[in-house]
Amino acid sequence: MKTIMELLHETNKDADFEHSDDFVSDDLLDSMDIQMLAIAMEDEYHIKIDGTDLMPMNYTSVEAIRDLLRSHGVEGDI
Repeated sequence: MKTIMELLHETNKDADFEHSDDFVSDDLLDSMDIQMLAIAMEDEYHIKIDGTDLMPMNYTSVEAIRDLLRSHGVEGDI
């Protein structure tokens, strides 16, 4: 299973996610990236992410994304 960081780097290969406190404010993820990441997470974790879950606040950090995944029942090392 891929980690959140691996999925982020697949979405935006050039972004320095490791040194960002807010992926959206730091312009590492835009709305298209968020949609692509959501699709990748749906495929990887076999979940359905609703349109209401595409809010930028759900994608500001690894922790925010982890919380989103956990709200969809994803557990373990993500």
